[in-house]
Amino acid sequence: MRRVDRKARSPAAVLTLLAASVPVLVVAQPGPVGAAYTAVAQPAPTDFQLSPRYGQNEEQQWFDRYECDYWARSESRYDPYSRQSGPARQAAGEEYRRAMAACLEQHGYEVRYAPPPPPAPPPNPYEWLRPTWTAPRELHYRPFAVQAGGGYIAGVGSTADDVRNGATAGVALTWFPSAALPIGVRLQGNYMWFKPGSQLLGLDNVGYNRGQRDVYGGDVDLRLNLARPSSRQQLYLVGGVGWYRTNTLLQKVSGVRVCGVNFCGIFQNLLAQEHDVSPWERSWNAGLGWEVALDSHTSFFLEASYRRIKGSSGGTSSAPVQLVPIWLGLRF
Repeated sequence: MRRVDRKARSPAAVLTLLAASVPVLVVAQPGPVGAAYTAVAQPAPTDFQLSPRYGQNEEQQWFDRYECDYWARSESRYDPYSRQSGPARQAAGEEYRRAMAACLEQHGYEVRYAPPPPPAPPPNPYEWLRPTWTAPRELHYRPFAVQAGGGYIAGVGSTADDVRNGATAGVALTWFPSAALPIGVRLQGNYMWFKPGSQLLGLDNVGYNRGQRDVYGGDVDLRLNLARPSSRQQLYLVGGVGWYRTNTLLQKVSGVRVCGVNFCGIFQNLLAQEHDVSPWERSWNAGLGWEVALDSHTSFFLEASYRRIKGSSGGTSSAPVQLVPIWLGLRF
């Protein structure tokens, strides 16, 4: 084994040469597009952890590292400065590691090779495309749940002549007393609004040409969960009674086009108006719903039902109101 004159170099010079000559060199191994990033760390003298057998101090340990590094390079023809990669360089690195360990053991050290971990893979620019849901998407028992949603509503029977199809929105609170029972109680508030149809506009032969009808109120329903096709979704039946009020506004408006020197405009003239608010009327409803879990705390629901509201004893709201709401939303 070739020996190096330790007295020819000062401690500062040895440390400087060792630090400058043995950078940690990492060679990335190319792979197919989309494959996992891999890297192979090449050995360096600083990767060897030493336990002195004869009490060598830190300065002596660095001298011995430098000497063994010089000898291991000549034996393995391994050059830390090289940027080449491939099987040949990896084989030379293994030879260097064995030679370095053998030299240090002969200098009175117990040697353990501990290469540094490979660098972290480069950031994935498409990381934001990954789904953020981490919780399992399953339906779980919850004593209380709040839901909110909206959707489309159609009039049926005589109501189909009174109003055009409209929209609905609502919120509800559901209570299931026990996880062992599939029956719960739901308190729900709804608001529905429509444009008047031909029959309602022609009321009293006045010939109204614009207006609106709003229906608002609430229900006390029972909900019955049916057998689940999977742990993520379920069907349910819902039905109950409620109280609703109908607010109807009809107007007959004429427009006159007036043009001046710099502008033209239409001035509207209110010829007739009828406004009727019904008392609170009883109603009943029945429907079918479908619920699917988005995560362990949130689910999506789609529900369709039939609703019948008893009409008042006079005015524009005398006939029963028959509606088919189809609404969707989230349950928390």
